[in-house]
Amino acid sequence: MPLAPQQNALTLNREALSRLDASIQSDIDKGNNFGASIIVAHKGLIQHRKTFGEVALGRAAASDDLYLMMSLSKSFVAALTLRAIDQGRYSLDTRVADFIPKFAAGGKQRVTVRQLLTHTAGTYASFVPPAPLAPTDLGQLEINVAAISALPATHVPGQRVVYNPFASYAVLGQLLVVSDPLKRSFRAIAQQDLFEPLGMHDTTYGLATNASRRVPVSFTERNSTAQTGQTAGLLNRHLDQNSEHPAGGAFSTVDDVFRFAESLRLRGTTQGYRLVSPALLDYASQNHTGSMGNGAWDSYREAHGMPDYPANFSLLGGYVRGSGHFLNGAGFTASPETFYAVGGGSTMWWIDPVREMTFVFLSAGFIEGLAHFERLRRLGDLVSASWIS
Repeated sequence: MPLAPQQNALTLNREALSRLDASIQSDIDKGNNFGASIIVAHKGLIQHRKTFGEVALGRAAASDDLYLMMSLSKSFVAALTLRAIDQGRYSLDTRVADFIPKFAAGGKQRVTVRQLLTHTAGTYASFVPPAPLAPTDLGQLEINVAAISALPATHVPGQRVVYNPFASYAVLGQLLVVSDPLKRSFRAIAQQDLFEPLGMHDTTYGLATNASRRVPVSFTERNSTAQTGQTAGLLNRHLDQNSEHPAGGAFSTVDDVFRFAESLRLRGTTQGYRLVSPALLDYASQNHTGSMGNGAWDSYREAHGMPDYPANFSLLGGYVRGSGHFLNGAGFTASPETFYAVGGGSTMWWIDPVREMTFVFLSAGFIEGLAHFERLRRLGDLVSASWIS
C-alpha cells in the first residue's frame, strides 16, 4: 500500500520541492524519459511524493508500478552480504575461493568479499553473461557464476576500480547461497531475510513478463540506439518469474525502495527487525575506494570531454558523496556523508544522514551513461535545496 505524505509535519521547503517536480516534468517534456515516481522524506516522514508521465504507451505512472531496479538491486545484495558477515558466516576479507573453489581460476584466488563489493576484484565486466552462455542465461545464477569463475581476472585484484554490471554481485549472491545454513535459493534468502521483514511485500527477484504492474524497460526516441533496443528486449523477455539475477534483476515499487532506504538511514534496524548492525553499517557507508577513479567510464569521459573523478564506492552496493566538486549522483550540495545507490539509467535512492533526508527516484525511459548521473546530480541538488536548517 502506498505510504501517505505526513501533511501535519511539513519540515521541507515547498517551493524547492515544486522546482524538483518542474525539473522532472521538463525532462519528460523534452523526451529524455517517459514517466517517474518519487518520494522525498525528512526524519522518516514522507514530505512529498508524486508520479509523472507514462510508464508505457497510454499507461499513466502509478504509485504501485513495479520497476526493474537494474543495478539498484546491488544494494539489496550488499545488505544481505553484510547481514551474513554480522552472523559470522564469513568476513570482508574472506577469500571467495574458500567457498567457491572454482572461482580461484585465472588469478582470482585472492579475491575477497570486500573486493567484490567495491568493484575492485577484476571480474568479468560486461553486461551480458560470458560466452558460451546465451542472453537467455542472464537469470540463471549458478551457471552464470560457474562461467564467471572460469574466466581470468581482467587486472590484478584490488589495484583498479572498474564498475561491474553483472559478475561480482552474481558471485556475492551465490556466496549467500553456498554459505546459507538453511540451504535456500538466492531468491528465498532475499525474500525471507530482507523483503518480507522490512515490509517490502511488492519486491521480488524476477517477475512474470506479463505482470500487469510491471513497467517495461524502454528508451525514448531521443535516447534510442540500435544497442538500446537489444538491451530492452533482453531485460523484458528474459528476466521472468524464474530469474535470479542478483546484480540487476529485482523489481520493486517506490514505496518499497523507500522502506529499504529508511532501514539504512536508521542504521540497520527498523520496525524491530535488525538487518545489519549499526557498527557494520557505519563502516560500510564510508568510501572504500579512496581516490581511485572508476575505469568503466574512461571511454565515455574521453568522448564527452569529462574530467576524472573518484569512484567513491561504499560497501552498500553504491556510492558515497564525499568531499570536493565532482560529478556524483547525490548532488554537489548533499552532505559529504550522503550515500546512495543507482540503477541503470533509471533508478536511485539516496540518504543524507546529516540532514536526515531520504530521496527515491524511479523512472521509465532509460538515459544511458553518465547522463543519468548528471540528471541525478541535478535532482539531488533540488532535493537538498528543500532542507530547512
